[in-house]
Amino acid sequence: MNLDANFECLTGHAPFPWQQALLREFLLTRFPSTCNIPTGLGKTSVIAIWLLALAHHDHTGTTAAIPRRLVYVVNRRTVVDQATREVEEMRKALAAKPELEAVAAALKLLGARTSDAPLAISTLRGQFADNAEWRNDPARPAVIIGTVDMIGSRLLFAGYGCGFKSRPLHAGFLGQDTLLIHDEAHLEPAFQELITAIKSEQQRCREFGRLRVMALTATSRTAGEQFLLTDADRQHAVVKRRIEAKKRIDFCPIDDEKKTADEVARRALERKDSGQAILVFLRKLDNVEKVAEKLREAKLYVQILTGTLRGLERDALAKEDPIFARFMPKPKITPQQGTVYLVCTSAGEVGIDISADHMVCDL
Repeated sequence: MNLDANFECLTGHAPFPWQQALLREFLLTRFPSTCNIPTGLGKTSVIAIWLLALAHHDHTGTTAAIPRRLVYVVNRRTVVDQATREVEEMRKALAAKPELEAVAAALKLLGARTSDAPLAISTLRGQFADNAEWRNDPARPAVIIGTVDMIGSRLLFAGYGCGFKSRPLHAGFLGQDTLLIHDEAHLEPAFQELITAIKSEQQRCREFGRLRVMALTATSRTAGEQFLLTDADRQHAVVKRRIEAKKRIDFCPIDDEKKTADEVARRALERKDSGQAILVFLRKLDNVEKVAEKLREAKLYVQILTGTLRGLERDALAKEDPIFARFMPKPKITPQQGTVYLVCTSAGEVGIDISADHMVCDL
């Protein structure tokens, strides 16, 4: 298998040096405890790297060393949905691209049951029904994407929405023969300690198909083993441009916190004739609504993203809203032209793949 070519077919872009290096680590059955990679360099591609390593090991007859399941955990529902869509695109590529036929065939051979799809994909988060693909066949390669509460409760034999008899099954599937990727791990140190403790106990007991844990973060809080960018990354044209991009910050003090919304709206309106995409972040939901209203009064294109939105509404933004499409790297519809605003709480701050020309926020 040409691993670099397969990676490009799966993800749509050639691998960065760090992605090539991590794939080599996986092929050697080494799973770093922390992957400390800056934002904007494709950390979610760890899923594609695991998938190729698993298929390659099947091809060489050493499958037992690579976990059959990858559990991707992040405490942002928006990011859970985004990661699910990315994995679904990978599965479509496995089915449609002749270049990936050998990869798909190797993955299908792993399952105990015959299946048309080489990979099971399941999402575990509130307001989202579990399709059970991940637990119908314990031998089948599977990606499970979920929030901290949904995955953590299952690891502790107390899964939300699970019956009494099914809880040990869920704990066993998630805690055995699994690579658990904890994205934005710095946001949930308690959960990171939990999964590290489970991993350590399994090592002490010499479990056979034990849990592997990798924290995925741009701001690691741990001092242990870390997988970092290499010199080759820093010399790579795309990586170099992203990590060395210049950004200017202007601090604008106000004398009364109650005036925050008015001041943020005023500064956001300074860009109303720019024809650009402007992000606005605010801590309080009330301020989000006040700023959005002031922008709409000026007859501008405005969209809101907050944690109060249901999953259905967030999905609709990504699929149907031309304003939101302006902030997405690969929009599904024609983006809105002119100056557009996306006003968010922290629901849009962490992990979600959006970009803008300018940002106004409170501190």
